[in-house]
Amino acid sequence: MNYLDMLSRLGVGSAHPGGFSATMSQLSRFPLPAGSRVLEVGCGTGRTSCYLAKQGFDIIGLDLRPDMLAKAKLRAEAERLDVRFVEGDVTALPFEAATFDIVLAESVTNFADIGRALAEYGRVLRPGGILYDREVIATPSITEQAYREVTGFFQLNALLTEQKWIELLQASGFAEITVCDRSPFVEHTTDDQIAYPDMNQVMDPGTVLDASVWQTSLAHDDLIAANRDSLEHALFIARK
Repeated sequence: MNYLDMLSRLGVGSAHPGGFSATMSQLSRFPLPAGSRVLEVGCGTGRTSCYLAKQGFDIIGLDLRPDMLAKAKLRAEAERLDVRFVEGDVTALPFEAATFDIVLAESVTNFADIGRALAEYGRVLRPGGILYDREVIATPSITEQAYREVTGFFQLNALLTEQKWIELLQASGFAEITVCDRSPFVEHTTDDQIAYPDMNQVMDPGTVLDASVWQTSLAHDDLIAANRDSLEHALFIARK
């Protein structure tokens, strides 16, 4: 079982570094302007999209995986929200140019062709629109072995340094690029789950007894522990 299949089986709502605590902190420090039209790419099970819908934002959640989107729709129904969820690829967004004020990504772009995805984010943003993209990044000292292990396990298209991210953002037409929250790699913790319990997480039937799920989870934890010095995460904020 691969990493994304594991997340889907478990119905994880905030698999990005820092978990939902990082999402809430970001939205508190960088509040979205009222009336913004928002696109969340790689919305997964829809936790962030539903939260923003509750705050009154016009939001669309997009994901490549139908199994994730099915759980996102169940979440919206449980929370009595009218959220539009769309199946699509971040490298070929099914929207017209200059459609959104905000694009949000939480540990998503790394799984795609990063340059193509960033170009698509820029295309669908209106002039002056803002991209918020929280991603795992490589330290400059990452070894070739660590690079292979991490990209292989997560099936990442690439694992970039901060400087390479900035270069690709600039090449995609973004300006005023700010890098925030650069920190050693951390996953969401028990504290995150206590502070922000996910009351609408939906696991697939039989998941708790599926050994392959927990084998993948343990392999993930071992991989991060072994390569912690090679990984960081950061929030990129870029204006079109």
